[in-house]
Amino acid sequence: MKYGVVLRPKPTRTVTGDAYTIREEEGSVLLGLADGLGSGDEAARASRLAVACIEEHAFLPLIDILQRCHFALRNTRGVVLGLLRIDFGAGQVRFAGVGNIGIYALTREPFHPISYNGIVGYRLPRVHEFVAPYYPGDLFVLYSDGINGAFHGNENLLRTGQDPQEIAETIARIYGRPDDDVSVLVAR
Repeated sequence: MKYGVVLRPKPTRTVTGDAYTIREEEGSVLLGLADGLGSGDEAARASRLAVACIEEHAFLPLIDILQRCHFALRNTRGVVLGLLRIDFGAGQVRFAGVGNIGIYALTREPFHPISYNGIVGYRLPRVHEFVAPYYPGDLFVLYSDGINGAFHGNENLLRTGQDPQEIAETIARIYGRPDDDVSVLVAR
């Protein structure tokens, strides 16, 4: 599997309030994208704590990871968080998310998961884990609210054999908002 990542702070800041993790285990990979509420140092602290919690509990089911992060972040601003696990052996992909972390999947079989309204560390909603078949070559994009979701319709960008890093950079450049932290994580 190949990955592409772009994290860019809000223009008035020197640090981004977003963070990510890619945890490859034997036979699977776990992707996490966290966006700390607001921007700047406190948002960065919250998103870094979320990533540390994800990495510590990466072996757990996605819903359990979200719950662990919720308790770990109670004394922070909180984050919105998306988790994607691809299990190559089982041929499955799983997603669970809270808040406005977006996901787009360009897959052989339809996969349209959503994130549930809430804030990890403040108000954790009842979350559903979305499950679908995984096939080699499927493309997944996790992105923060600093990205305009209009890229979903750009089939020239998403259906090409471009490297995931090039895709992430193009999405950030064309669809990134100029007034917010920008984060995009692409996996193929």
